Amino acid sequence: MAIGKINSLGVGSGVLNYDVIDKLRESDEKAMIKPIERKMEQNVEKQKTLAEIKTLLSGLRTPTKFLADYSSYLGRTTHVNSDAIKASVASGVPIQDIKIDVHQLAQGDINEIGGKFESRDSTFSENDIKLSFFTQGKKYDINIKAGMSVGDVAQLITDETNGEVTGIIMKTGGAKPYQLMLNSKGMGDQSRIYFGTLMQTGVIQNGALNLEQGDFNITLKDNHGNEHTLDIILKTDGSSDSALVLKEAIKEAIQKNTDLKDLLDSDINIGLDNDGKSLILNDLRGYEIKVGGNQAKALGFKETQSKQEPLAQSGSAVKAGKLSGVVQIGSVPLDLAKMTKDKNTSEQNAQIIAQAIENIAGMHAKTDGQGKLTLYSEIGEIKIQANDDVGKQAIADMGLQAGIMQGYAKLQDSLFKIKNIQKGSDALISYNGALVSRPTNEINDVISGVSLTLQSTTEEGKPAIISVGRDTQAIVDNLKEFVKAYNELVPKLNESTRYDEDSKIAGIFNGVSDIRTIRSSLNSLITYSEFLDTNILNLVAYGITLNDNGVMFLDENKLSSAINSNPKGTEEFFFGKDKKESSGKETHIDGVFVKIDKFLSGLVDGSNSRLEVFGSSLERDAKSLQKDKKSANELLDTRYDTMAQRFAAYDNQIAKTKNAFGSVQMMIDQSVAKK
Repeated sequence: MAIGKINSLGVGSGVLNYDVIDKLRESDEKAMIKPIERKMEQNVEKQKTLAEIKTLLSGLRTPTKFLADYSSYLGRTTHVNSDAIKASVASGVPIQDIKIDVHQLAQGDINEIGGKFESRDSTFSENDIKLSFFTQGKKYDINIKAGMSVGDVAQLITDETNGEVTGIIMKTGGAKPYQLMLNSKGMGDQSRIYFGTLMQTGVIQNGALNLEQGDFNITLKDNHGNEHTLDIILKTDGSSDSALVLKEAIKEAIQKNTDLKDLLDSDINIGLDNDGKSLILNDLRGYEIKVGGNQAKALGFKETQSKQEPLAQSGSAVKAGKLSGVVQIGSVPLDLAKMTKDKNTSEQNAQIIAQAIENIAGMHAKTDGQGKLTLYSEIGEIKIQANDDVGKQAIADMGLQAGIMQGYAKLQDSLFKIKNIQKGSDALISYNGALVSRPTNEINDVISGVSLTLQSTTEEGKPAIISVGRDTQAIVDNLKEFVKAYNELVPKLNESTRYDEDSKIAGIFNGVSDIRTIRSSLNSLITYSEFLDTNILNLVAYGITLNDNGVMFLDENKLSSAINSNPKGTEEFFFGKDKKESSGKETHIDGVFVKIDKFLSGLVDGSNSRLEVFGSSLERDAKSLQKDKKSANELLDTRYDTMAQRFAAYDNQIAKTKNAFGSVQMMIDQSVAKK
């Protein structure tokens, strides 16, 4: 409203002006607006204080919620008396001592291939050769071309196996410092790289085994090529993996044979495949392996002897009709013109040639029924050659290639010279008398809730002992937080609800029952007691006390002693317990911290909690006060706008009266002057 003087006349001059209106309005504002503003200020203070109390209650709720959670009493600690194992346990694992014997660690497979080379660019082989090996349940045939460098061979092996086997060139020193290495990608028995002769079972079902004389035997060759047949005698209760115990039984039988024991884990290897469910028999030298016995088939062996690898195979079918030319197989010449006829089919010619090769000492051949030849040699080598162009064409007509074809056994002696440096093996442990193998040193599926990391083997007769105990430190820490949070909350409650009789000063929430009763209700729960046998059990027994000023104290030594002396009793008093009634029905009795947690939850959790409802009422009050203040201001604006208009009208009336009175006065003055 604009403020200014209203010109008045006579007694009206200086009276009807805006100063008068402002003084009147100020008086009305004190009576109507100021009380509302005081209520608004109180509302703001209440909302601020309520927010502080809710924050402090949430701080108290955090440790209370932990102590009211059953899983908090299932925490576990571990102690291992040996550096051989690291262990961690999940909550709730039974308190116990676990004994573990670590027999071997899981590791990858490392092999040397070939001799020493002057450089990475040195030629690996002067002839086309094939390097075959088996790993991760798959056979790989690496075709190495004549003249390939050592470095190229290493890369070829890596590429052909998609990195499952890595070819690496190691520099070892000396005049020829470079060595080709073949390393497995992973660890465990399944990562082993097997060269030479191989026999593999199907899945061996777990369960009790009872192998007696004549049930199962293996025939292996010693360093002189002499065969030794080993009877495998085994009886198990089914507690261990069948493939694993059979593997160990075979190894034990080999170790007992004086002619074979030094070949074990070098030239003769017994391993596992298919996640430890299948057995592998391997002769690195390429010698034949045989199995027999009444239960050999039941153990998963589909064949009774290892397969002989062919030395040569036709790339295409033998040409039909009459062939010409002389082909020399080994030292024996075959004149194809004398052996074949004009009307022969491809398969007929192939059968005639195969029969001729069969008649050569130490040589064998067969057809596939489609005219292709497969050639074998008992000496591990076949030489195919021709002395003229017609003979060379005859070799091509047979679908073969000229040259010296050597089998693995020959190449192993002359070129490959494969030597295992580190055997890929599963981790092997004993637990509760059972032998357990895993392809990794991280084991978490043997003992429920217990994860093991194997770091070294244990001494025989000195198992690693994992002691599983209760983790009470978290309970102690949360009780300390509970005491701290309580001592931060209570002063705020006292301040906001106090009333001083002398000064007549009251806290912002004095008389508000939702706030005033928090402390008394909380203390009633904190001082809760129950009878246990003939004793009274309460938080005082755990070192928690309140002094006369309402300050909470914690005796940590008393607390730790009480928890450790009766952990189950602590769990039941803090969390609660199940009680069976006479009717047989089980009911759960809440512990002290579950009761406190439920009380705190009722204060702050959810839109229907007491303090949320109270806070909402304060927000509604704030909006209502804003509305009341606005209405009061609008009323005063209307009232004093009207008053100002009336004052202006009165001023106009006074001005007219003043002017009229002035004219009369002038006439009177003139009349007096004439006299």
